[in-house]
Amino acid sequence: MDQDSVHMVAASKVPMLKPGEYELWRMRMEQYIQMIDYSLWEVIENGNAPPITKVVEGVETKRNTL
Repeated sequence: MDQDSVHMVAASKVPMLKPGEYELWRMRMEQYIQMIDYSLWEVIENGNAPPITKVVEGVETKRNTL
């Protein structure tokens, strides 16, 4: 295995959860999912439903459901 392929394997490993390091693991998992498939991350954050919009005086705005 050449040096480039070693770095590729190391970069693609999924971060593992270690006891007592949940916050660090959570941030690393967010970054990992965003790097692999950002549209998947948007579904995780916002749900799979289309955004709810409201029109007030001709202006369309997105409404938060939470």
